[in-house]
Amino acid sequence: MPDSHGTKTPPAFLFALGRASMPPTVEVSGAVWRFAQLYKHDFFAATALYENAVPAAEPRHAVLKIQRTYHLFGLPMRWLGARVARHEIRVYQALQGVRGVPRFLGSVGNTGFLHEYIPGEDLRENMSLPAPFFADLRRLIEDVHARHIAYVDTNKRENILLGADGRPWLIDFQISYFAAKGARSNALTRSMLRRLQRADWYHFYKHKTRLAPALCTPADFAAAERRGALHTLHRWIAQPLIRLRRRFLARYRLEKTT
Repeated sequence: MPDSHGTKTPPAFLFALGRASMPPTVEVSGAVWRFAQLYKHDFFAATALYENAVPAAEPRHAVLKIQRTYHLFGLPMRWLGARVARHEIRVYQALQGVRGVPRFLGSVGNTGFLHEYIPGEDLRENMSLPAPFFADLRRLIEDVHARHIAYVDTNKRENILLGADGRPWLIDFQISYFAAKGARSNALTRSMLRRLQRADWYHFYKHKTRLAPALCTPADFAAAERRGALHTLHRWIAQPLIRLRRRFLARYRLEKTT
């Protein structure tokens, strides 16, 4: 059905919360947070900026992420949203204390959580990066890996921030792979962790060679060409699905096809 501007209204199932909005306020560990700005609302999750109700309190801002709660063609999806939220919370908690990972502030219901807001901007072409940026990012990824986690989403530049402090930050651990203590005794789990961590490094070198080529060595350029089997499989499976999704969303003027 078209809206008042003649644009088709996208179906509710395309959004994690359906037609619902983010909550106007949430309370976490005794602190009240007020909605400030919606960042993103897609099929999987909704993310928004919140302000602390006490102006002098720290942190002043936080990010609320709520995983999918809306049904899909009549099938309940809240259970999946709760499961994904629990996974991402576990990853955040395992990474607390790592410089470059936002502070986890607490759960919101069974499908949401709040984390510290990091002022900064997404990694992108032609941006001015501090000279130590990629050395700091390398240490950050090493620290993540040292806690038996593969970030997995390193290919997305929007998940890597240049913070206002000049340092790299990682956000969005929704699909990160965590080999928890008990699982590490499993050979298959250890093998998958190693493969996914190698994929993290492949994308690290891709970003470095494209955004800071003057700082790269021949070894860096070589590492950026070592595409693993998992990356090739991802391109075969995911890329056609991404193109199909973009064509579908273009019908509702939600996303450009190019």
